[in-house]
Amino acid sequence: METSVIVLNSQSLLDIAIRYLGTVEAALDIAVLNKISITEDLVPGQILELPNVDYGYQEIVTFFNANKTQPATALSDDNKAIIEGDSGIGFWTIEDNFIVQ
Repeated sequence: METSVIVLNSQSLLDIAIRYLGTVEAALDIAVLNKISITEDLVPGQILELPNVDYGYQEIVTFFNANKTQPATALSDDNKAIIEGDSGIGFWTIEDNFIVQ
């Protein structure tokens, strides 16, 4: 079992937890161990210590190892804007998302 990992681009704490420990349940333990918030944006190249705990999901870790897969699902501010879309009076449509009182 690995004791530390280097964060890749667009990885979140949940990505690290499921990739190296097999479950997102490990995210809180990783956050506490590294003295970071569970929602903190990770920086590529950042080194995170991993808890030495068997969460019982080794088959998931084995899957990622066998397929040489690295989940990277974190959203950047630019990506968030694309998903959330534009807002404000210039983008509202009457009776769709702008209600006339």
